[in-house]
Amino acid sequence: MCGCSLWRVASLALALAGVASSAYGQISGADLGFSVRGHVKLSQEKPVLIFKPGVHVAGLKADCKRSDGQDVAIAIGAIKAGQERRIPVPQGKGVYKYQCKLAGKAANVAFKDFELEFDTAVGDVPKIQLTADDVDEAKRQMTVRLSEPAGKIELDVTGDDGKPIDNVTAKFAGEAPGTPLVVKWTQPEGAVMSRFSLRAYDPAGYWNGLEAVTFIDIPHEDVVFESGKWDILPSEEAKLQAPLDRIQTELKRVAGYLQVHLYIGGYTDTVGKPEDNDELSKKRATAIGNWFAKKGINASILAQGFGERVLKVQTPDNTDEVKNRRASYVLGTQPPPANRGFPTRNWHRVK
Repeated sequence: MCGCSLWRVASLALALAGVASSAYGQISGADLGFSVRGHVKLSQEKPVLIFKPGVHVAGLKADCKRSDGQDVAIAIGAIKAGQERRIPVPQGKGVYKYQCKLAGKAANVAFKDFELEFDTAVGDVPKIQLTADDVDEAKRQMTVRLSEPAGKIELDVTGDDGKPIDNVTAKFAGEAPGTPLVVKWTQPEGAVMSRFSLRAYDPAGYWNGLEAVTFIDIPHEDVVFESGKWDILPSEEAKLQAPLDRIQTELKRVAGYLQVHLYIGGYTDTVGKPEDNDELSKKRATAIGNWFAKKGINASILAQGFGERVLKVQTPDNTDEVKNRRASYVLGTQPPPANRGFPTRNWHRVK
């Protein structure tokens, strides 16, 4: 999960209509020393008009028409030459364009209908609400809820081979906070979504993001079991520490967003009857699951035995092969797909 939330404050370009004429002369935009800080975070400040005139200005006011049709009158008053004055724009959340007529006196020269335009964007960093039930891999869609009005959502989906599956941008029209926002992606048949990254924007451009694993094979060194046994030898426990650390890291990334489960598959060599090996491999997977549970894994742990049906090393029947007495560990929001070495879905809960 990427907790990267950003906000920015930027000076925006202002369009001033050259000069304003009066009976006494001309006033230029440079005389008024005007700029605007229009992109702001709501919880910290409002947009501001900034004046730093080169001459004394009096009776300054702006009559503006906002892009939503609202009339906005802004009283500015007198400003001494070289003095900076910041005038808040009375605006809540939203993205607007203002077209204004500025009037007043500069160096005792009256002017009016001095045209200016500026843009504003007021928003806040949206909080993202996303649970395991909101991610529907079968339908290729997820439902997101935001704490702010909705601007757009960008979604990147990656396969378990590390290659991109899809990149989509869903645009919205300022839907109210809490509105279910459905984002869909496409996925080739047989592809497995391994992780996704999401960026959610409000209309002002403020965003929050997260990255979550939905399916990942946990790399590990195989624990060696004695033939016909399922106990984890003390000499083999050290091999479980690295996968334990990786599992805990991945779980922290999705904490509060997704419900991810740990699936442990057990396997045997070809010595013995297939039905006995199914039971033996189940006990091996359960033993590893219990070890992880005792180490404080904060996730549901499920196990299943596949016996000799998925051999790591192909051997004839009744062959004692230590590399086939093993286990696999997978984190996922859903049970692992059958084409990843898990021929059945008869998972039982260890924790």
